[in-house]
Amino acid sequence: MDSGFDKIRRNNCTLFINKNFRNDSLEQTLSAGEKTLQERYQLTTVFSSDTSRVHKFTVRFAGVERGIYFKQYLCRSVWDFIKHLVRPSRARRAFKATLMLEKNGFEVPAVVAMGECKSSFFDRGNFLVTLEVENAKQIYQFMPDNSESFTKEQLQDKRELIRVFGRTVGTMHARGIFHGDLKLVNVLARQERNGWRFFFIDNERTKKFYILPPWLRLKNLVQVNMDRSPCLTNSDRMRFFKAYLQETLLIARKGTEWAKKISTKTNRRLEKRDKCFDYK
Repeated sequence: MDSGFDKIRRNNCTLFINKNFRNDSLEQTLSAGEKTLQERYQLTTVFSSDTSRVHKFTVRFAGVERGIYFKQYLCRSVWDFIKHLVRPSRARRAFKATLMLEKNGFEVPAVVAMGECKSSFFDRGNFLVTLEVENAKQIYQFMPDNSESFTKEQLQDKRELIRVFGRTVGTMHARGIFHGDLKLVNVLARQERNGWRFFFIDNERTKKFYILPPWLRLKNLVQVNMDRSPCLTNSDRMRFFKAYLQETLLIARKGTEWAKKISTKTNRRLEKRDKCFDYK
């Protein structure tokens, strides 16, 4: 494990605690289980998938109150339980991938703690605790529902956001990194005086390759393109792609071919998604 973390065993739990965010009360609570967490802290439940539970609360570190997120990973199926008897837990994979992204120059919420608890053979809880990224929002939250409501300055900001994000994803792929779920809800953005900064979350399936496989490159680009916000125009999508190609020179000469691939697969996925909604 990373040298920036202390390994602690308490009760039936193994905790990896960031050396910069030590808090004995929090550590005792985490090792006691989610029920104790609910009793000792004022939790706000955050929307998440059916395979996890996420709570937000505040903790004092070095005399300063900080917001943190607690993500409990749930067993998705019997097969999922069997797989995790021999492979790392979901929390451990998210932990390692988050640190890998940071090591490769990409921004992520700071990991406060990762824990794996074993109350019994069938009860194997695992969780990740991360620091809140202050003044950041999911990318789509910067996009109004109606493009006509943009001021000239907001329009310029939106276009710059798209360009910088395109270059960021391009750099990620150039370094052989595939993000496990590159939907816009999994990217936080923060506008600062020097420009836009992006923070990647939900990194459980994120991986680094010596050379990124083309099908994974395509998968990420389709995930980004799936957002159908009314204020994202075709020009905006091309603006993202052109910025992306600036950082991925290996495929830049086949840019037209890749644009067609992305468009075709995105349309197929949208059609499939719309059929699912109609069925429901």
